[in-house]
Amino acid sequence: MPPSDFASLIRGFFDQHLVSQRGLSGHTVVSYRDTFKLLLEFACRQPRKQVNDFVLDDLTPELVRRFLTHLEDDRHNRVVTRNLRLAAIHSFFRYLTTVDPRHLVHCQAIFDVPFKRRPHRVAQYLERDEVQAIFRQIDCRTLLGQRDDALLRMLYNTGMRAQEVVDLDVRHVRITRPFTVLIHGKGRKERVCPLWAETVSSLKRYLQTRAIRHTDAVPLFLNTDGDRLTRYGVRYIVTHRVRAAAQRCPPLLTRPITPHTWRHTTAMHLLQSNVDLAMIRSWLGHASIETTNTYVEIDLEMKQKTLASAEKLLPKMKSSATSWRANKDILSWLSTL
Repeated sequence: MPPSDFASLIRGFFDQHLVSQRGLSGHTVVSYRDTFKLLLEFACRQPRKQVNDFVLDDLTPELVRRFLTHLEDDRHNRVVTRNLRLAAIHSFFRYLTTVDPRHLVHCQAIFDVPFKRRPHRVAQYLERDEVQAIFRQIDCRTLLGQRDDALLRMLYNTGMRAQEVVDLDVRHVRITRPFTVLIHGKGRKERVCPLWAETVSSLKRYLQTRAIRHTDAVPLFLNTDGDRLTRYGVRYIVTHRVRAAAQRCPPLLTRPITPHTWRHTTAMHLLQSNVDLAMIRSWLGHASIETTNTYVEIDLEMKQKTLASAEKLLPKMKSSATSWRANKDILSWLSTL
């Protein structure tokens, strides 16, 4: 295959397939772009060839395996990052099977490069008293306090991802009954989530100092420079507020708490309030019910530990039956039953 053909395949994959056909978000496209930048740089480094001379046949399964090893050993990427890079490569070769079936054998060889299994981590979440401790230490008499209170209430109310909350505009929030927020989720999927009255009251208090209308297409949450808050800004706010609350609630220091911890917290508290699983899935925007089921497993494990600890409080019953091990005459023992 001529070099220009490989270049045109890459352009078609990004311009037509990812954006026009699949409609992936800009963040996903950037992630895929970074994958191929790293892959091509690695592929051309060892034979010392120019990227413009790279052809499809150079992209072998062995090269992909060495690239994945490079990510873990040299770049110190975690398994999850390694698997995301491989998913991007697989996606390109799936696209290739549709535009040029002549390469089916080559594509299948790439598909045979496996994802790496990683240890399953139990989702961390906040207990109800920890949530209350965080909100109690926020001084809502200040503008930053009003913003942080509204932001954390929005996270707890909706279980939004960090990117979803920073993408919110003022017009996405309905502050008249029924209170709702329009969320733009992963894969350009939209969902509407109900808001509690307390969340709306906190938002109104935060917005009252800004000369805007509630239908304006302006960022909902701003940083100290007046620009749209970023994901890193949300992470900083969560970390800052947790540290402040930990002075009176030390258990908050026992594990890392991130914006995604709030998402897990929302799911667990909804489950513990007997909200239906299908509703929780819709609430959080899960693509698969299996993702939502993981919270059920966590909740069941927690209940089993509670029952086990309670069981130890009861006195053990003394057995009146004679053990067969203590009686060598098995027939005599059976007659006692």
